[in-house]
Amino acid sequence: MIKIIPLSEDDILFDEKAAAEALNKAARRLRPVRFTGLCPIGRQILFVFNECTADEDDSDAKFVFSRLPSRDFDEVSATFLSRYTGGFDTLGTFFIGDDLWALFKRLPGNNA
Repeated sequence: MIKIIPLSEDDILFDEKAAAEALNKAARRLRPVRFTGLCPIGRQILFVFNECTADEDDSDAKFVFSRLPSRDFDEVSATFLSRYTGGFDTLGTFFIGDDLWALFKRLPGNNA
């Protein structure tokens, strides 16, 4: 089974926490799933979850959207390192207008 969650750029801009909660809910469905990718198409972004075994699922994950400070290589790298140190995995990036955004995931036990 594959689950595709479409979110519009406006949904993320208007309320990034609610948009992330939509991904959290998708990961907590009856069948175990894990996040496998994202694909920006026009003003929509598709977030893909694939069925998996219960021991590798994202049901306890917390997804977070974050606007990155710039497109500068060093600043983006520093942000990824800071998030990693804080217990987050970087899942992917996408643009909304001129702004670079990232999707991060924290699993229980991943804390600084």
